Amino acid sequence: MATQDKLIELVKKRYPWDIYGFDNKDIKKGDVKKTDKSEEKVILEAEKEYKDALAYIKDIISPAFMKIYPDKIRINDTFAKTFFVYAYPNFLEWNWLSPVINWDVKFDMSLYVYPIESAFIQKYLKKRLTQLYSERSINAEKWLINDPALEAQIQDVEELRQKLTRWEEKYFHLWVYITVYSDNEEKLNKIWKDIETILAWRNVLQKQSFLRAEQWFISTWPFARDELAVYRNMSTGWVSTTFPFSSSTLSHDDGILYWVNTHNNSLILFDRFKTENANMCVFAKSGSWKSFAVKVEILRSLMMWTDVVVIDPENEYKTLVDTVWWGYLNVSLNSNQRINPFDLPLWLKDQELRPWDLLRNAVINLLGLMNLMLWKMTVEEESIMEKAIIATYSLKWITLDDDSAEWKEVPIMKDLQWVLETMDWAWSLVKRIEKYTSWIFSWIFSQPTNIDLQEWLQVFSVRDLDEILRPIALYVIMNYIWNKIRSSYKKRMLVIDEAWNLMQHEDSAKFLFWLVKRARKYWLGVTTITQDVEDFLTSPQWKPIVTNSSIQLLLKQSPASVDVLQNIFKLTEQEKYILLNSSVWQWLFFAWTEHVWIQVIASFYEEQIVSNSKK
Repeated sequence: MATQDKLIELVKKRYPWDIYGFDNKDIKKGDVKKTDKSEEKVILEAEKEYKDALAYIKDIISPAFMKIYPDKIRINDTFAKTFFVYAYPNFLEWNWLSPVINWDVKFDMSLYVYPIESAFIQKYLKKRLTQLYSERSINAEKWLINDPALEAQIQDVEELRQKLTRWEEKYFHLWVYITVYSDNEEKLNKIWKDIETILAWRNVLQKQSFLRAEQWFISTWPFARDELAVYRNMSTGWVSTTFPFSSSTLSHDDGILYWVNTHNNSLILFDRFKTENANMCVFAKSGSWKSFAVKVEILRSLMMWTDVVVIDPENEYKTLVDTVWWGYLNVSLNSNQRINPFDLPLWLKDQELRPWDLLRNAVINLLGLMNLMLWKMTVEEESIMEKAIIATYSLKWITLDDDSAEWKEVPIMKDLQWVLETMDWAWSLVKRIEKYTSWIFSWIFSQPTNIDLQEWLQVFSVRDLDEILRPIALYVIMNYIWNKIRSSYKKRMLVIDEAWNLMQHEDSAKFLFWLVKRARKYWLGVTTITQDVEDFLTSPQWKPIVTNSSIQLLLKQSPASVDVLQNIFKLTEQEKYILLNSSVWQWLFFAWTEHVWIQVIASFYEEQIVSNSKK
């Protein structure tokens, strides 16, 4: 009977009866008795296969050999040495472990923190305070001068007792073990000496393990096993200074995963809309995967319900739009999609606006556009053009007294030409504007708008436009986007790729600066991307655009442009070296005053979506 009971228990533990549709709890002795031999054979075979597989896995993950020395361990061709911290100063500064954690060497660190009962600590502190008071009394009886160190100890103990009594502090045992690795003993000793110097600079003392190298090694591996118990008593405040992440200022609770901090492999969870402004500048040379970084940010921002609008000069975002099934507008001479430069916003959120501000802003924007289209008007021509634009709107019953253009027909470029033809001294303007109303360019700027800016993701492609028309089209598109953004308050990103095209012309550069400066008010983050740093910096508007961007992303640079960026962003020599020699996956990320060396890591599906288009 004992054998049969044992067999039943073995069957219940080892054999997956539920696979065949019944529960092993229902097994009876009679059932086992009928098939005990066959079932026992199956169990033994399964157990043998399990043990064989387990042995195989251990063989794979186990090293070929391990040799234990008095002061170190050798695993295959790698040497490992462990040391422990045994003494701390009276004062620990915040993040005192940062130089060690951010050091570019291979090591493992374990911190063990164990809480101690407050009653036990109170008893110990009471005893210690009695000893200190007794020592002070003995000194007083001997007419000795008060010892400042003794008085400081008494004060510290009393303050700690009060905090423990009020539950403002708790007490802990703290263990800190560090294991360093190297492929040769000489380099291993150098690493150990360097870490010893770094810690000693903060009055943190450490010792090397001896005669218990195996136990030290195990204590720093992720087994949660402390086999040494070399600790120091610490309060909550001092334990908190050992928090091992130095990039916590770049982490937000509801941000998106941007990239990985290469210094300590911590994640940068960042919400650009929580900065002073959500604007970002991206500088990179051609082929440095700047579009890859921006597309990854776009994909992850879309998941957080942030609308994204992209101005695409090279058709790089078509694959992204096809994947998420959203709007893609091809602005070209052969396209059926049109934007009317005379469009007005339906409603403006600005509470301080007066009725005539609606038309006044439109006139100012159109004057900037005309300077691009007509190649810099003179002062007299600007005055004539201003009067003509106001008269053109008046023909459609839109005047300075209107605070909304809803349900009203807006004029087109052809209407402006007709008004100019009736005005004195406007013949030169008529001849120059004629090519946009009657000749080859007439279909792109002199037609009513037949598109609507959609939510979530919208891409405007200007790749098929002639170089002469591209700055003009970018100006018109940005003005159209701005009018739509001002009409509804929602979190949005505007990505302007190859922004140097706009910076080449004074009026478009001013419009971009004005847009970047006012974006924060409308919950908009503008991302300007450029690969031609010199062309971008030729405009006098470059500095206000950069200074009004709280975030900068610097990718691999050419030797010709890195000196310029070093002067602008006050880069250190190490950061300059990174920009010159880093791979296409490693960049510098600036947010506020934080400078972080990052690495882009995308998931498999993100990489497939982003990499299918031109980088």
